[in-house]
Amino acid sequence: MNKKVTKKEKRRLTLFVLAFMFIITFMCINILPDWLKIMANNKEISILKSSYEELLDNEEALKAEVQKLQNPAYVERYAKEKYLYTKNGEIIIRKTDTNN
Repeated sequence: MNKKVTKKEKRRLTLFVLAFMFIITFMCINILPDWLKIMANNKEISILKSSYEELLDNEEALKAEVQKLQNPAYVERYAKEKYLYTKNGEIIIRKTDTNN
């Protein structure tokens, strides 16, 4: 029961394979740039999310600092330590590290 493949069937099969390859190539050419854009956007989204998380943490720290600065005793101590401010009659003694 060997059936011989005719030239017409070979030609039809060849045309079918070529048409299929053309369709696959056309789809790949059209889909590839969009896929690359999607990948770039996903990468940018992850970068922006991490940046957003950092900003939220920074906001929380700033809110805590604002709460502390509402306290006059904290403001006074902060000014003394950071900017070496003193009241009249106070003397500043700086301790230096002698281990160097």
